[in-house]
Amino acid sequence: MALFDDIEAVLQHRAPERLPVFCLSQEFDARYAGLTYREYISSPETIVEVQLEVMDQFEWDWAWLHLDDTLEFEALGVGVAEGGENVVPCTADYRDFDRETLRSLEVPDPRSARMPLLLDAAAGLRSQVGDSRCITGRVAAPFSAVTLIFGMEQSLLMMLDDPELFAEALEFAEEQAISWGVAQIEAGCHAIWLGDCNASLHLISPEHYRRWALEPCRRVTEAFQEAGGMVILHNSEDTLEGLKLQAETGPDVLSMGPGLDIALAIEEFRGKQPLMGNVDPIAMLTEGSASEVAAETGRQVRLMAGGGCILNSGECVPREAKGANLHAMADTARQIWELVGP
Repeated sequence: MALFDDIEAVLQHRAPERLPVFCLSQEFDARYAGLTYREYISSPETIVEVQLEVMDQFEWDWAWLHLDDTLEFEALGVGVAEGGENVVPCTADYRDFDRETLRSLEVPDPRSARMPLLLDAAAGLRSQVGDSRCITGRVAAPFSAVTLIFGMEQSLLMMLDDPELFAEALEFAEEQAISWGVAQIEAGCHAIWLGDCNASLHLISPEHYRRWALEPCRRVTEAFQEAGGMVILHNSEDTLEGLKLQAETGPDVLSMGPGLDIALAIEEFRGKQPLMGNVDPIAMLTEGSASEVAAETGRQVRLMAGGGCILNSGECVPREAKGANLHAMADTARQIWELVGP
């Protein structure tokens, strides 16, 4: 059975013939290929070359083109710090959160600033692997996008001090998210990783999530689905309460953080919401032993035998992770599925 037949089985809450196995391994990927992270994101051609290598070596069923959180915001005048050779670019200077600034912003052309880096990498990978791998781009969901443009502190204060302005900012962020995600789907991405970590219940209350984050995220999700893309929502959530709220946005797959026992999520969402999770990238893939990783991977895969699940790391895998541990995750998943799958 082809990969997308297996993914379709997951979306229909069935057990796939072959369990899809993903990993949020971009920082590790660069090191595995003998590159600094700066070298890895230096060109679309380099990204394609590295992803082809790691997909071959570990047999991951996707290429995850996250790259960094600033690609679409640098074009809005948000300051970006490159950091060191192995530091993922991050925000260095947020925009002022006021009406004058907000009204000066325009949704950028997806071919502006550094945004083509991801688009061209997606197109290059799609031309190389076709539909044999799930090419996955990334978009910040509207709530998190506002915090990435104006800063978390300014954003949380504005929710209380000027709710009308905050709502206007969400409208802008929603428009930009849709533009950026649809451009990636048109470039060749099968799926969009919709990141909304700043709207997890680590940071905001359930009431604020429902008021501010839920509906904008749902509309963006629907726009990507209408454009032909699969949506994977990730808030790095570790509570069932938060996952239940996030499921209301209608993602194709709901990804959880490493802090929640996947057994609880599978029991809660069986037959209702496809799930993705959640091998711990620090405790297991970086600090654990290969035998510990194999044991945890085997446990999770057995829990997934009822269907509706994709195996993945619960968060980004550090550059310092052990290659043997990632091999243990990938290999064990395949071996155990041979025993427990359909």
